[in-house]
Amino acid sequence: MKGRRMTLVLGVDIGGTDIKLGLVEGGGEIRESGKIPTRPAEGPEAAASRVRLWLEERARGAGPIAAAGIDCAGLVDGERGFLHVSPNLGGWENVPLRDIFERALGVSAIVENDANAAAYGEWAAGAGRGLRNFVCLTLGTGVGGGVIVNGGLYRGSSGFAGEIGHAVINAGGPLCACGNRGCLEALVGAKAIVERAIEMLRATGESRSAWGGSPTVEAISRAAASGDAVAAAALEETGRWLGIALANVIHILAPEAIAIGGGVAGAGDFILEPARATVRRCVMNEAMASARIVPAELGNRASFIGISLLALGRMNERR
Repeated sequence: MKGRRMTLVLGVDIGGTDIKLGLVEGGGEIRESGKIPTRPAEGPEAAASRVRLWLEERARGAGPIAAAGIDCAGLVDGERGFLHVSPNLGGWENVPLRDIFERALGVSAIVENDANAAAYGEWAAGAGRGLRNFVCLTLGTGVGGGVIVNGGLYRGSSGFAGEIGHAVINAGGPLCACGNRGCLEALVGAKAIVERAIEMLRATGESRSAWGGSPTVEAISRAAASGDAVAAAALEETGRWLGIALANVIHILAPEAIAIGGGVAGAGDFILEPARATVRRCVMNEAMASARIVPAELGNRASFIGISLLALGRMNERR
């Protein structure tokens, strides 16, 4: 007798440049993955059509999909299936994203914020496996956050909970893209790290050809790993600001672990160790200091794995 076909869900992670795609099984295993250009100026309907074409061309042998999950950065109303606004998708405002993808793909779909999807993916199949209370931060150009409370994704009354990147950590600090000052994103995002490193380097009167004309976090991290004291100091200060934010998260949510992902997290212990030390110094007692601060495990697959599993869960609820 033939084995039962595994349920497949399509995960669609929409970024400003690329759309990452994955056919995901119920345990988080990836059957097929790829990416296509987003081309935001062409609109969401065109993007959904390109996703359908990818599915027809690349996933023909895998079998039909049962549902789809779509995530992107920005203010996403999962209940209504709307994207209100996204920093990466100019012109996509108050878009009925769920309806657009359901029409294109012919299956039921859900939509979610990308950081929430990544947090769910890490909780279900990555650094948060087996935990009940878990937080995941993604550090890159922006800083996103997602929260798992008692084994479920926490969205809050507005649906927009978890915006840890816009918690004010240093009132009167640097201007954030959101318009406030001193947000975590303005202190530990990629732009902030590069500016901090350049400022520290300028103070020494030295130059660093290894950083390049337009340094990146990756170049600064490589320099720190090669013994560059200025690069290491810039990352250490970044870690201290991150640690202050994590101590606040621990006081409010008391998670078992906090996973740190995203491109900036590639700096590893140059950021994580000062963050851990700051948490130990700032939390109220030793019990709270037991929350583990760990690297995320799923890399850039976290969001499409997470949104796929969220879509699968929603589909099972409706049965």
